[in-house]
Amino acid sequence: MVAPFEGLFGDTSELRTIQFLLPASGLRFNISELARETRISRQTMMRVVAKLTKWNVLKIAGRHGGANYYALNQDSGFIKAFEDLDNLIIEQMEGEESKIKVAAAPQEQCPVISSLPLEGHDLSMAAQIPQ
Repeated sequence: MVAPFEGLFGDTSELRTIQFLLPASGLRFNISELARETRISRQTMMRVVAKLTKWNVLKIAGRHGGANYYALNQDSGFIKAFEDLDNLIIEQMEGEESKIKVAAAPQEQCPVISSLPLEGHDLSMAAQIPQ
């Protein structure tokens, strides 16, 4: 499954970093760890971290051995917006997959339906189950 932000907005270093950090709320990472986990060069990650820190998306959450450790800035309105957007995208992605499964289910699970000639019949109504 494609990462939610990547599926909708494409693949940028900033989005990849935010996508990695959203489920890791409360955890801290140095630049090398972020670069490794997101498969972004360390040099690019330094630029991304500077940009996201400037925009108040990340904050310096500690220092150890001469390295800064970064975390999502939970006080930033951006984080709530990113989390909401991430959840909406995931719901949309799951909804599309569910519709496909629901439309196929009557044929697969019911011997009577599977024996009927359904060619030319619109099964999309089966996918419109109220949530």
